[in-house]
This record gives sequence, structure tokens and C-alpha cells, in this order.
Amino acid sequence: MQPKLTARNLIGLWGLAIVLLVSSCTQFEGIDPSQDESEDLLAVNADGNLINAMVGGPVVNPILWTAEEHGNGGNATCADVCEYDQSSGRNNFEYGAFANSWPEGLEVMVSPDGKYITWSFTPPEGKCLEGMAVIVKGSNASHIYVYPQGVNGDSGLHSPYTGGKKPNIAQLSNLTFCYSLSDAPEAPEAEDKFAEYCEGDAIAPLCAEATAPEGSMVVWYTSETGDELATETCLTDFGSLELWAASVKYAGCESAERTKVSLLIDKKGDCGTVYEEEMCYKTETAWGGNSSGGGKAWWFYFDAEAGPATQTIYAGQKATDGTVTYDGSKITINLGSWSLQNDSEAVKIQGYNEIPSTRPAAGPFTTYKGTALEIQVSGFRYYAIHLDVKQAVACGQ
Repeated sequence: MQPKLTARNLIGLWGLAIVLLVSSCTQFEGIDPSQDESEDLLAVNADGNLINAMVGGPVVNPILWTAEEHGNGGNATCADVCEYDQSSGRNNFEYGAFANSWPEGLEVMVSPDGKYITWSFTPPEGKCLEGMAVIVKGSNASHIYVYPQGVNGDSGLHSPYTGGKKPNIAQLSNLTFCYSLSDAPEAPEAEDKFAEYCEGDAIAPLCAEATAPEGSMVVWYTSETGDELATETCLTDFGSLELWAASVKYAGCESAERTKVSLLIDKKGDCGTVYEEEMCYKTETAWGGNSSGGGKAWWFYFDAEAGPATQTIYAGQKATDGTVTYDGSKITINLGSWSLQNDSEAVKIQGYNEIPSTRPAAGPFTTYKGTALEIQVSGFRYYAIHLDVKQAVACGQ
């Protein structure tokens, strides 16, 4: 879902974009985009009615294209405007209806008096509207409305004013849409992040990171489909944070999907060197299993189908003399020369039928949490077995 960003909210940026767009087309050199001999667009017409009271637009000023200056009865074509990939063709408006149907995704409405146009365009799946021009013809002149990237609709468009002592908006004769499409960007690439600290440690900010395709930027949301932009993308204390990253090429052109990113700063169960009965210990995080997990952070997991029944425990990224055995219904942990830290949840297990692409955070594990070394489990092919362990060392080592 795209964020709810109305055309009027972007008018400050569009002003410059329109000038650049017009000046890039040689046909419009020297033409002021707001050029029109008429009164202000919100003026009162000859009948005493407020011209745009009902429609409240448009959001860009039109370019005046006259028969006197350009010939062809005041009709303009897409080639007269700029280079666009596609065109609706000139569609005549007669007896309150258009002669031809509009391209798929384009919706056009005309006010009952036959003067004001409202349009909206929904690009095909995987596409974005890169630019749009609308040619509104009435009497012997046209108004050309040129829109920059990200504008998917507008209202209040009308043909030029008629001459005479009481100028009025000419009745609509025909309407043409000129537009270009571009590919929507792919969703960003990102990984979850996890950190552990002891109570009282200085906690470094843990920030979400994502990489958008070239030519796009990353925008962070608070949900997978909502419009709320994230104001915080870093954790600075114990806790968790979920964010969704989208790729944005330009306003209104966003990836169809968003990438979820989870941040977790967890508390270590035991920290530093521990002295027990005049013994010294080093502490480590360990994982049980022979299969190396994906992502930047190291971890191992137990593959119950592809691997042997007994597999290795890795602590501090190194193989230990400890093992993990699975007989189809029970996991048995043999710590070898290691022992569990003094933590009520030193053993954490999570079963999976599809292994995560990056190291999972152990804090939210649900299959098992505790200190048992024999655990009844079944129903999964993969097991992430997280252990908080310690090993006796010479004091001062």
C-alpha cells in the first residue's frame, strides 16, 4: 500500500519539477507554465458562480495552446507536449459522453456542465506513473496540464476561456492523456539484528539497515501494509522493535512489498568471569548442530533429517567436546567440559520446518526454555538450540 500523499501536499516540490519538465521540451521554450489570458482560476465566471468551488483544483497551472499561434484549430498532440511512451489518443466529447473508451487504469469524469475534468490513474501491477500530461481542448484553444512524477490524479481541469466582454470557460471538445510508465522498484534487502548485554553495560544503538535497488531510497514503516512512517529505527535499551522497509523510486512509486526487520537487545544470563569456590570461568554463547546458519551473525542449527543423530556443540564459533543427540522425540545435550551458566533459561530451543535465513533471536524462542539437558520435542525438521555455557579456566586467563 502506498502512503496517503495527496497532490497538494507535494505542490512545493512540483513547482520546480514542472518548470524543469517544460523547459526540457523545445516546444515550450519561453512559455510560462501559468500563462493564460483569463482571470484567476478561482475567480467568479460570467454567470456569477465560483468556478472551482465544486472541484477544488487543479494543482498545476495549464499552458495555453492557441490556434492563432500553433494552428490545427488549437488542438495539441502528445508530440507537441514532450516525449511520452503512451497516449490515450484524442477522445472527442459529444452529447455528454466520450466517443472512445479510456486505457485500462485511467478513470475520467466530467462535471454536469461539461467544463471540469477529474482524472485518476492506477498503473498496472509492478509499474509506476512516471509522468502525465493532459490536453483539454475547447473552442479554438487547449489547456495543457503537465504533471511531474508521483501525481496519479487531479481535478478541476478545464479548457481555456472564450473571448469577448464576458469570458467564460469553453465547453469541452476533446481530451487527450499522454503518459509514461516505469518499473516499480523491488523491496529492499535487510537482515534482523540481535545484541546481548549484561546489566549495567553501556548499550550501543542497534539500528535497522536496508539496501534499496539502485535509483531508489529506503523508507521505514511501522507495519507491513499501513501508511504510518517509522520515527524510530534504532534500539538503545533492552527490548525489541519491528519495522518494515520499502523501496521508493520517487513520490508515489514504491515497491509492492516491504521487508520486515526485527531488532532485539537481550539480557545475558551470566556475564564476564565468574568466581565460584575459588574457580574461574569463561562464558560463551553456544549453538548445537552441525549446520552453519545464514546471515552475518554466526550460528548453527540441528538438521534432524540430513545430519547424523549426534551433532557438535559450537561455543564462541569453535567446536567443543559437547554434543547434541536427537532420537526423533527427545533432544539430549552433553556439554562435555562445559556447564550451563547460572541462568534459569540457559537452554533455549526453537523448532522450524523452514530454517530462517539469518540468526534468530533466542529470547522469543517458544519450543523450550529452561535448564534441562533432556527435552522432549518432535514435529520439526530443524532445531535452533541456543545454550549459555561456561568453562573452568585458570584464574587470570
